[in-house]
Amino acid sequence: MRSWTVTILVVLLIAVPVSLKIGKAQLALYRAGTTDELTGLLNRRAFLEEVDDSTFLALIIVDVDEFKHVNDRHGHWIGDQVLRATATMMARSLGEFGRVGRLGGEEFALLAYRDDRALLLRQLELFRETIARTPILTDGVPVSITISAGVATRDGRQTFQQLFVQADRALYEAKARGRNRIILAENLKLGSDAGAVRIAGRGHRRWLGR
Repeated sequence: MRSWTVTILVVLLIAVPVSLKIGKAQLALYRAGTTDELTGLLNRRAFLEEVDDSTFLALIIVDVDEFKHVNDRHGHWIGDQVLRATATMMARSLGEFGRVGRLGGEEFALLAYRDDRALLLRQLELFRETIARTPILTDGVPVSITISAGVATRDGRQTFQQLFVQADRALYEAKARGRNRIILAENLKLGSDAGAVRIAGRGHRRWLGR
């Protein structure tokens, strides 16, 4: 009986550390498969998978304006730091509303579940303003950027795929209107500038649809 007890204890002493190592390895593999290596946000696959069409409130797609110019002027190392800083600021500003991920390149997204549309839009506008007025300091180099965003909110009928198309179209419109602005997909049905509110800017117009 005593020998069996000793054997069991030895097996446990060996098995527990091995199990912990296996668990850590599995966790590392899971994180590697779901996390964007550069920014630490959800990667595109993890962000898009398992979306429940019945619960989300809105989809926001954010793009760093003219990011190629950052890489061309400062190099890809600085460009990567800019993307990391943008991702961090977006997660801090909007993460409370839902899932934040990197779709690829300089494009990020938020799938909002929190049911407070007005607060979400105010926080998104604050995020845009903060990015526009705060140069990102990377290796002692200040880099000024702006972002554009397309927003699609669901009315209870759209699928995620339909909402994605609408948000992407709104982002394209934000770029076409001069960048550094937020466009709501619902306002695109009303005409070029109908339903949008001008926000005071320096030498240009910015629009946040309502």
